[in-house]
Amino acid sequence: MFSKSSLVIASTVLLSSLASALSIGGRSTTYLEATTLVPKNGTSALECWRFASPLSTSAGAGTAGASTLVIDNLANATYTVIPPRFEGGVHNAPHAQLVAFLSGTIHITIPTDPSAEAWVQGGINGLILALDTTGSGHNTSYPGNVETRALQIPFDEGFVPDHVVLYEGPCQIHSQVVTI
Repeated sequence: MFSKSSLVIASTVLLSSLASALSIGGRSTTYLEATTLVPKNGTSALECWRFASPLSTSAGAGTAGASTLVIDNLANATYTVIPPRFEGGVHNAPHAQLVAFLSGTIHITIPTDPSAEAWVQGGINGLILALDTTGSGHNTSYPGNVETRALQIPFDEGFVPDHVVLYEGPCQIHSQVVTI
């Protein structure tokens, strides 16, 4: 079990790494965007969200000068190793959670809307929010020939990060860390 403060630090380091890997800096405002599974009218749906707060410059030991985003109200974390070609079946998110896919390929579909799908590649752009704890659920499959590794980090009960809905459907971006 992780403490709340260690999860805040871990999420800050994870997001710092994303920003650093993309050499973000300068005077522009930088935000994090993520595909989000949401409950909508009794079913699950995909939306592209931008976190409301921009990334800021860290003063923390080991990350001073890097871009960071503190994500509040995290509960604990689970490290999951998913076998190749695994079918997760139709399910709801067990908790409203941030999921950082570290490796692998993930295919998310909405059974009630055959045109709704998201492909997530684990790594620096492998972050999603799974908030569809009610409704008809989503299907998750892992079609690759390698294990998928994920960090599932639930939010405290009832917490949803401040955000802006950019559009319906998965994010169609080359990078989850965007400068505008």
